[in-house]
Amino acid sequence: MSDKSAIIKEAQRYLARGQVDKAIAEWEKIIKEYPDATNYNTIGDLYLKKGDKKDAIDSYHKAANFFRHEGFSLKALALYKKILNIDSSDAEALLSLGELNEEKGLSTDAIKYYLASADSLSKSGKKKKLLEVYDKILTLSPANIPLRSRVAEIYAKEGLMTEVAKQYFQIALLYVEKEDTEKAMGYYQRVLNLHPSDREAILGISYLYEKTGNIEKAIEQMKEAITLFPEDADIHTRSAEVYIMADRFDEARKEIKKITEIEPANVKAKRLLGDIYLKEGDREKAWTEYLPVLDEMILDEKYDDAIKLLNSFKDIDPLETGKRLVSLYRQLGEQVQVASELVSLGNALVEKNMQREALNCYKEAREITPEDDLLNAKIVEIEEEVSAETVSIKADKTVDEAIIEADIFLRYGLHENAKTLLESFKDREPENIDLHLKLKSLYIDINDKEQAVTECLVLNELYKKIGDLANSEQMVKEAQEIFPEDQRLASVAATPVKEEEVTVKPPEGPVIDDYIEELSEADFYIKQGLADEAREILERLQNMFPENEEISQRMESIRQIIREEEKTETAGKGREESPVTEEALEIEDIAEPVLDTDVMDIFNEFKKGLESELEEEDYETHYNLGIAYKEMGLIDDAIREFQKSRNNPKKFVHSSSMLSLCYMEKGLYSLAIDVLKDAIGNMKDQDESYWAMRYDLAEAYEKSGSFKESLDLYTEVYGWNSNFRSVSDKINKLKAKVEKGDIGEKKPKEKKDRVSYL
Repeated sequence: MSDKSAIIKEAQRYLARGQVDKAIAEWEKIIKEYPDATNYNTIGDLYLKKGDKKDAIDSYHKAANFFRHEGFSLKALALYKKILNIDSSDAEALLSLGELNEEKGLSTDAIKYYLASADSLSKSGKKKKLLEVYDKILTLSPANIPLRSRVAEIYAKEGLMTEVAKQYFQIALLYVEKEDTEKAMGYYQRVLNLHPSDREAILGISYLYEKTGNIEKAIEQMKEAITLFPEDADIHTRSAEVYIMADRFDEARKEIKKITEIEPANVKAKRLLGDIYLKEGDREKAWTEYLPVLDEMILDEKYDDAIKLLNSFKDIDPLETGKRLVSLYRQLGEQVQVASELVSLGNALVEKNMQREALNCYKEAREITPEDDLLNAKIVEIEEEVSAETVSIKADKTVDEAIIEADIFLRYGLHENAKTLLESFKDREPENIDLHLKLKSLYIDINDKEQAVTECLVLNELYKKIGDLANSEQMVKEAQEIFPEDQRLASVAATPVKEEEVTVKPPEGPVIDDYIEELSEADFYIKQGLADEAREILERLQNMFPENEEISQRMESIRQIIREEEKTETAGKGREESPVTEEALEIEDIAEPVLDTDVMDIFNEFKKGLESELEEEDYETHYNLGIAYKEMGLIDDAIREFQKSRNNPKKFVHSSSMLSLCYMEKGLYSLAIDVLKDAIGNMKDQDESYWAMRYDLAEAYEKSGSFKESLDLYTEVYGWNSNFRSVSDKINKLKAKVEKGDIGEKKPKEKKDRVSYL
């Protein structure tokens, strides 16, 4: 393995002599053995120094990919920014920025970058990748019809007609949800104009005809579909449905026959046949066909449909419908209905001379409604009948048969029936393990903890007898889990000691440890020479943690960088080249991606859709949307959102601060001053936020050329905290200007329109 430090020293010597190609060759040796993000970033800087933009961008992409895979998304983001400084239309960097913003939940930012990437891909003819990007865009705003429509137009221009049809179909579905039948029909028809045999569009039109009451049109539509799809079971199913709606049962039966030929076990065919029998008045045949349909309904959790169907056939089969209704209502936790159905089932059993089973139903109902006098009287009456004709169950059944029968009872929620049956065998076969296991499960189901523990202890002894120590110990463990307070367990085995629960008291308010990633991001920007970006992050953190030394030290580092740059400018010298691994890329140099009119129209549609969903009083969302717009360089949009969020007293100060920054970025210093003065006048406490606001006001005065007002404010801030931000430097500079009489309006530095790629 090569000596990495020796190679780096050699590369630095070459670089000092201006031999960049040789320095690159040395770093390429390192990359072969140490392919990581930092090394790729370094060699990218070297290529850029040489003027080889293509290889520089390639290296930065590799570095960014390493950072992303390692979870350092903020460092990756900064590298993509470096790439866009070189080539603002780099599709891969724009796409990656979109993905990073989507991961952070910033949908508006993500949309912007995805659109810029799509624009670049379109111009370079990369259609496959273009489709993937538009899929990402639509995923972020799936119900935005204007957005989908504009995307369909872009696809049409690219000649991607299959994709156009997909968008038309999705738009049709959205209009169906909105119950706008006419527009839904129009978009289904657009799909068929492009693909005449589109199965889903044909079915969609059929359902729309049904919805408008035009069954004959729906039938004609399905006849056409059958000619196109003669072996499609779903098409024949839909055709049978519309024939049944029109009472054309013979034609419907032909379709059902075709379905069963294609799929013999098709449950929908049975449901359709049941529908026909029901319409023809043969309810017994209909019930026979509906039985498997019921099972499917329950599996699909269509409980309301299943209950409705069961109730409609109670008179045909009261026992089967009753058992199923009891089970369903138990599953739904509707105890009053469970009691009602148990009584109905008990009545049906009495009519069938099944008094014992009826008695169990009544007793279970009584557990739910113990005050029901009629029910109690009925139980007394049936108990007398049962006792008069009691026949020993033990003589009639074996244990295995009893367990099977108990399972049937339990399937329909008849716990008392199962309990009575199983307990009658305990004296007859006291050492039957299967019987005691079944009883244990039953007692657990009905929450009879004491009896469940009893069965565990019996099983513990039975397993010991046959030498099965593992299961014997398992029974003790289960007993302890079921009812640890049971005194009988103390003599069997000690209750396992529970691990001490540790309650972690959540911290009160934010702590600096929650913002380690932001500090890391600021450090990375400082290293890359992006002082403005680092300062923006640190100022935000400093407002939250004014006493934090780490933040203050970083702020001082940035101020030192700025002072050094200003000294260099004053001396009339160009800035010395910094080491290539810290190549500075100013944010002002990044131009906002230039998008085609069509693409910008799509973004505007997305914004309209997003903003139309907001309530005027949704101040939190307006504030967050303003932050997103500002980060994207959409200052006018940001101003509008902050103006709205200012109306909320809780958001007033923060919104005013952000609004003033937007005004200053547009050079509207007088508006910034008005907003800040208004905010300061409404602040009750002279805390950190108050003085930060006065500092911002001083900056606004300074930028507007009102140096004396600015100096007075900076002096007040200095009196509060002489180490706050760069207030000492500000005072020294302004004093010199005021003493020289330089109080004319300062022309602000002209900035290019740009978008922040953070």
